[in-house]
Amino acid sequence: MSYKIQQLSFDPTSLNGFSPKLINSHHANNYGGAVRRLNAIRAELANVDWPSVPGYRINGLKREELIAANSAFLHELYFQSLGPCTGLKLGGLSVAFNRDFGSFDRWLEEFKAMGKALGGGSGWVLLSVSTHENRLINHWSADHTHLLGGATPILALDMYEHAYHIDFGADAASYVETFLLNIDWDKANAGYAAVVEHATVHLAAPSEEVLANRENVTLLDVRRAGAYEASNSVIAGATWRDPEKVVEWSSSLPEKPVVVYCVYGHEVGQSTAAILRSKGIDARFLVGGLHDWIAAGRPAEKK
Repeated sequence: MSYKIQQLSFDPTSLNGFSPKLINSHHANNYGGAVRRLNAIRAELANVDWPSVPGYRINGLKREELIAANSAFLHELYFQSLGPCTGLKLGGLSVAFNRDFGSFDRWLEEFKAMGKALGGGSGWVLLSVSTHENRLINHWSADHTHLLGGATPILALDMYEHAYHIDFGADAASYVETFLLNIDWDKANAGYAAVVEHATVHLAAPSEEVLANRENVTLLDVRRAGAYEASNSVIAGATWRDPEKVVEWSSSLPEKPVVVYCVYGHEVGQSTAAILRSKGIDARFLVGGLHDWIAAGRPAEKK
């Protein structure tokens, strides 16, 4: 089965500082070329007589398959990263930036510097979710084959010259600045949420189970600070902890199972539970969060 080229999800004329000529050429020639190479290589692999083919031939074909596949997939993420920039909304990803980098601005400085450092060369700068370390990480890649084990990219900056030379010539620094003005943060948020949800599905704690075992667990409210401050209610007996500082307070928890909850039971609670688990704490997250708990008429109290 042939791999299909994905169409652009945005109007190239809607971007700020990128010409439609650059975007369309990059998509059709470089991304499209990677997909066509991938299909050609896999067609050849389908006809290989594995018992008789020389080892160097196997190595060459599989190496080229990896290069073409990752080129195609990273280009797809690059184009998915672009779109009308409405700014990063408060939520799971903003909490993760503050937790893992200290602030969004600190993350931005590092990501930007990595891109500019690749100017005049080639490679990728990737924002990835490491499910191995339960954190965000900026990942450097010198070519299409350098990906971090146990990590899923959610934002990609293409630093090959073909990504910018039509509009910027050799001015890679201006290209990096322009890219940062055109990030579709809603897509990055969705990508982050999907990775965290997939990695933590086994940590889900249904509300009826939590209610039945309430005396045997430590219940923690880990809504981001702004959401907690704006709310009047908490689950009865819960204690608030800042999810951005989980590493600091995790060592002070009592030695019994922990259930954390956020507003809706999504990536803030899920990621906090995963971090606590990585530190040897029996932690899970409340399915549906505070919203579903209160909607079901379960015990809550005023702050």
